[in-house]
Amino acid sequence: MRISSALLQGYAPLPGATDELVGLDGEMRPHWRQLIDGLSALGGEELHRLEATALRMVRDNGITYNVYGDPDGRARPWELDIAPLAIDPAEWRTLEAGLIQRAQLLDRIAADIYGEQTLFKSGELPAALVAASPQFLRPFRGAQAAGGAYLHLYAADLGRLPDGRWAVLADRAEAPAGAGYALENRIIISQMLPELFRDCRVERLAAFFSGFREKLFQLTGVQHPVAVLLTPGPLNEAYFEHAYLARYLGFTLVEGDDLTVRDRHVYLKTLSGAKKVDLILRRQDSDFCDPLELRSDSALGVPGLTEAVRAGNVVVANALGSGVVETRAMMPFLPGLARRLLGEDLKLPSVETYWCGDPRQRDAVEGARKRLAIAEIGRFAPLMRNGRAVGRPAEAGMFEDRLRLQGARYWAEAPGRLSSTPVEERGRLEPRAVTLRCFVALTPDGYRAMPGGLARVAERAGAAASMQAISLQSGAVSKDVWVLSDGEVSPFSLLKPRETRLEPRRTQDDIASRAADNLFWLGRYTERAEDFVRTLRALFTRLGEVSGFAGDASAADAAIRLLVPMEQISKSAAEMAAGGEFVQLVTEMHSLVYEPKNAHGLQPLLKSTARAAWRVRDRLSADAWRALNGLTVPERKGEPDAVLSFARGDLDELIRTMAAFAGLANENMTRGAGWLFLDVGRRIERAVNTTWLIEAMLAEGGDGPEDESPDNLALTLDIADSFMTYRARYMGVFETAPVIDLLVLDETNPRSIAHQIATLKARAAALPRATPAQSRGRDKEIVEAMHGRLRTIDARALTDIDAKGGRPALRTLIGLIQDRLGDLSNEYSESYFRLVGRRVAGAAPRHRPIAVADAANAAKAD
Repeated sequence: MRISSALLQGYAPLPGATDELVGLDGEMRPHWRQLIDGLSALGGEELHRLEATALRMVRDNGITYNVYGDPDGRARPWELDIAPLAIDPAEWRTLEAGLIQRAQLLDRIAADIYGEQTLFKSGELPAALVAASPQFLRPFRGAQAAGGAYLHLYAADLGRLPDGRWAVLADRAEAPAGAGYALENRIIISQMLPELFRDCRVERLAAFFSGFREKLFQLTGVQHPVAVLLTPGPLNEAYFEHAYLARYLGFTLVEGDDLTVRDRHVYLKTLSGAKKVDLILRRQDSDFCDPLELRSDSALGVPGLTEAVRAGNVVVANALGSGVVETRAMMPFLPGLARRLLGEDLKLPSVETYWCGDPRQRDAVEGARKRLAIAEIGRFAPLMRNGRAVGRPAEAGMFEDRLRLQGARYWAEAPGRLSSTPVEERGRLEPRAVTLRCFVALTPDGYRAMPGGLARVAERAGAAASMQAISLQSGAVSKDVWVLSDGEVSPFSLLKPRETRLEPRRTQDDIASRAADNLFWLGRYTERAEDFVRTLRALFTRLGEVSGFAGDASAADAAIRLLVPMEQISKSAAEMAAGGEFVQLVTEMHSLVYEPKNAHGLQPLLKSTARAAWRVRDRLSADAWRALNGLTVPERKGEPDAVLSFARGDLDELIRTMAAFAGLANENMTRGAGWLFLDVGRRIERAVNTTWLIEAMLAEGGDGPEDESPDNLALTLDIADSFMTYRARYMGVFETAPVIDLLVLDETNPRSIAHQIATLKARAAALPRATPAQSRGRDKEIVEAMHGRLRTIDARALTDIDAKGGRPALRTLIGLIQDRLGDLSNEYSESYFRLVGRRVAGAAPRHRPIAVADAANAAKAD
C-alpha cells in the first residue's frame, strides 16, 4: 500500500478478508483520504492522547456495558476507539435502501404470522419453522398491533464479506440494543475531533431519534402521551443505554414493578397514585413482559400487560412477539418473501444460512457441515462447528441423528471472514475485524435508517475475523460510524424549537415510587458512607499522632467504642493497641478501607451507594454522576506507616468527593419530590449516625458530669464535623455539656440531631399528599413530636450520671430519637414506597438497624 502517513506504516489488510480502508487494488479508498489526512496531521502521540481523553470521558460519564457472569458483578467501562469507521455516500445510499426494505419486509412477515398467516397456507414460509421459535408468542395470534406496525425499531448486524459485498449477519427485531451507545459514541468522538468532524461533512443522528419519537407519540392518539421505557433493571448488560435513551427521548425509565394493569389499562405507580400509561418502549424480551400469559417465572414483567395490549389500550414498541422474525432460520426464505410481499428482489443479502427443517437445505448442511456452524433456533451459540459437537465431541454422531429427525429445530450458517478496519493502537493504526450494526426506525414518513451506527471491532490484532469473535460480551471495542455526505449536512438538533411553542410550567415531577425509594436510599447510603469515612479518618489521624489532642491510647479507646461493637475490628486488636501494640489494629483498619471482600468495610458500602445511584441514573445530572463515580479507593499495600499515610489522603479525597455530590444535589436539583426524598434519606441517616456516635462516646459517661476525656470529646466533635464550631465558641476548653448541646440540641449546627429533625419537619411539610395514607400525615406527627421534645431539653440535664457512671437521661433521649426515626422510615416506606415490590439484597449496613422496615431497606440498592 503506497500511503505516506506514519500512522499507517506496516498497515496490511487481514489475510483472506477485504479491508474498509484499502481497496482491492491496494490503494486507500477515496472516501477515507480526508479522514486519514486529518488523523495524520494530529500525529500518533496526539491521537493516542485523544483516545485516552475519550476513555476518561467514558468513565466520567458512567458509560458501561455489563458483563454477564462476571464473578464480581462489575459493570465494565465502555470501550471506544478514537478512529471512526467511514462509509462512502454512494455506498450508504445502497445500504440505506436495503436496510429500509428489510425492515418493511420483516414487519410484513410479522403481521402475517400473527394475522392471516397466508404465508403458511401458501407454503412460502414453513409453519414448522415459526413454531420452533421460542419468540413466537401464541397469545398474540389475531391481535392487532398499534397502527398495524410490529417493528418500530429494527437493527441489522452487517459484515463485508471477502467478495466485497455487505451481508446481513443477524436481524434484531425483538428489542434492538445499541442506538443509545451509537449516539454517545458520536457525542464523544465529535468532541475529540471537532474540526475533522465538520470538514468531513458527517451526517447527523438527531433527526433519526426525533422522527422515531414523533411516530411513537402519533400511534398513541394522545396529544400529550405518558411514555415510559421499560428496562429489565440495572443488571442488564445495556442498562446505561436504557437510562441514557430514556433521558434523551424524554421518557420515564421504569422497571416491571413500576407498572400495574387495572381494567386492561397500564398505569405507572407514582407518589401521587396511578397514572395511565399510553406508550411503552420496551428494552426487554417479549416473553419476560407478562408472567401471567407468557413466561410464568419472569420477575421482570407486568402481570396483565398482554391483555392490555390485545385490548388496544397501550402502545408497546416493538410489538410483543416481534422477535419471531429475527430467527436466522428464516433468512433463506427472505428473497422469495421479498418478491411475494414487496414485489422486489431482496436488496441486502443475508450471510449463507440454512434451515434444517427443509430436506434440500438439510442435505446441503450435511454435505458441507465441516465449514458450517449449526445451532438451535432461538439460540446463537453453535452446537456443532466444523463438523464437531462444540464441547462434546463424542456426541457428534448423536447430534447428526437429531438433525435428521428434528431438523425443524436447527439452523446453520457459514461464518465466513469479515473485513477489517483501522484501529488506534499506541499511536498507530492497525487492522481489526469489524461488524456494523445499523438501525432503522419507523417515522411519520415511513421507515428511516440512522445515518451511522455502532461498529464493533475485535479486541486484539489477529483475532478470528468472524462474527462470533466480535462480541461486546467478550471484550470487543466500539467505534463511531461516519456516513459521509456529498452535500451540505443538515444542522438538525433534537433540541430545535417546534412550531408550536410550549407553555411554561412549574409543576413538580411526579416520579415513580421506585425512583423515590431509590433516591431515598441513595441519600442514606451516601450519608452512611461519609460518616464511616469520617470515623476512619479521625482514627487514622490519631494513630499517626497528627492531632494535638490525642495519642495512641485515645485511638485505641475510640476503636473499642466505635468499631468493636459493629465487629469491624476484633476486640483483641483494640486491646493490644490499648497496651501499646498497634500493628494488628492498623492491619485490620487497613482491611476496612481497602479490602473489597471485607463485609464490614468501606468498599461494600461504596458499592451499595453506587448501585443505588445506578438505579436512578436517569435522574442524576452528568456532574452528579461523575462525583458519584469518584467514590472509589485505590488498591494499597505496605507497611503500617505507609498505610497510615495513604489512608489519610485517600479518605480526605473521599470526603471531598462526597461534599461535591452533596453540593451538586443541593444546588442543582429542582425542589421536586425526587430531591425531597434524597434529602430526607440524608437527614434520617445523619441523625441516626449522630445518635449512635453520642451513644458510643458520651452516654456511658465517667466519674462526673465534666469528667469525660477531652480526647474523646475532641474525637467526637471531629467525627461529627463540628470541631471548628466548638473551638470558636469555647476557645478549646472541652466539657461534656457544651458538646452535647452542639451535637444534639443546637438547630443552627447543620450536623446536629436537632437540625436534622427541623429539616425533616420542613421536608415533611413539602411532600405531596395525594393518597389517603399520605394525607394522614403520620410522618409529620412523628417529626413534630421529636422537634418539640428537643426544644424543651436543657443540655446540663443530659450530663447527669447514675451510680454506674452512665448518663441515663442522655441514653433515654437517644433511644427515643432512634425509635422515632425508625418509625419515620417505616412510615415513608408504607405511605410512599409501598407500591415498590421486589428488592435485591445489597451490602450489609454498617449501623444497627433501627426498625424492621429500615433493616429490610438498608440492604436495598441493587
